[in-house]
Amino acid sequence: MVKKVIPGADLFLKDHTYKIKDIALITNHTGVTSTGIPVWKVLHREGYKIKAFFSPEHGLHGEKQDAVPVKDTFFNEIPVHSLFGTHEKPTEASLKNIDALLYDIQDIGCRYYTYLYTLAYSMEACNNTGTEILVLDRPNPVGTLTVEGNEIQPSVSSFVGNFRLPNVHRLTVGEFARYLKSFFFKDVNLHVVPMENYSRSLSFEESGLPWIAPSPNIPTPLTAVLYPGTCLFEGTNVSEGRGTTKPFEIIGAPWIDGETLREKLQHENIPGAMFTSAYFTPVFSKYQGEQCEGVCLHITDLKTFKPLLTGIIILYTVYRLYPEDFTWKQDWEKEGSYFIDKLTGFKNTPALSERSRDAKSIYSILNGKNTVYLNRRSNILLYPDSPDTT
Repeated sequence: MVKKVIPGADLFLKDHTYKIKDIALITNHTGVTSTGIPVWKVLHREGYKIKAFFSPEHGLHGEKQDAVPVKDTFFNEIPVHSLFGTHEKPTEASLKNIDALLYDIQDIGCRYYTYLYTLAYSMEACNNTGTEILVLDRPNPVGTLTVEGNEIQPSVSSFVGNFRLPNVHRLTVGEFARYLKSFFFKDVNLHVVPMENYSRSLSFEESGLPWIAPSPNIPTPLTAVLYPGTCLFEGTNVSEGRGTTKPFEIIGAPWIDGETLREKLQHENIPGAMFTSAYFTPVFSKYQGEQCEGVCLHITDLKTFKPLLTGIIILYTVYRLYPEDFTWKQDWEKEGSYFIDKLTGFKNTPALSERSRDAKSIYSILNGKNTVYLNRRSNILLYPDSPDTT
């Protein structure tokens, strides 16, 4: 029988050797104990004084949609400093008069997910001020998958990709903090509180922990597994299913024939995946109120499924079926560039489609070399790798 995973938050709250009292807490609605109690509430009960909250994208309560700037506010008369608005990292003034900064947020294990960079920039701020930072570890819901993707380069680094991470990095948030300290912020006063009973061979459903949607469009652990692949459609005019009950599970557009796309994809024999045709009408985001056709992605074998490979095959299949309708979204931060580059980690990704390559050969380019990353990663792990998933 698999033992229930005990998250770092539970262990921190039980360990009275910590002498910290005045703290600031980087968290959101996912920062709960294994029994569902908000960590801030237990901290208060245990005599800690929470002098400030810091909130990531989607806000302290996780209700705001993606890319929406979050304003500073108050919660229980305590200031909440947004790290997805005017500031992306704590200011020196906001870290004054606290003993430590605690980080407790559920991540989803993908390079594009911004909670990683909220942690990274907070560690940078603590590195500059000498503030202690404690990271309370939680499971990586795609930890069973293989490392996949290229090490993102500085030329395309951003708040959705940085620190030489591949698309699927196979680190818990605590291990990511150790990675940052080892290779980027060497002087930061970091302490990671690891989990008990955690193994990368466990799916999130096997952890025994409640799934709390980390953001509005990651409603299930399955969504988290699909996200590294189908999130690529954010760089195009094809809907990634936002505004439906199956975000990142379905993709489509008004100009796609769903059954034609399904047949093409089934012939690709993608490991661990199958497709059904789908009709949907988004209530917000791309094609709001318009009927779309496309496909729904189903995982048939989690052990062989590769989300990035699957996403690239779907992407370039749509591109080649509908060249007159398909477009790449421009990067709003950098004129003449494409947003897809920030996701793939490859400069001028659209150029790959202009050559006579099939989707799998494009994947071999975008999967890239990650030898340096794998070597770095091996030195900071808190939990052993499964032999078939490194």
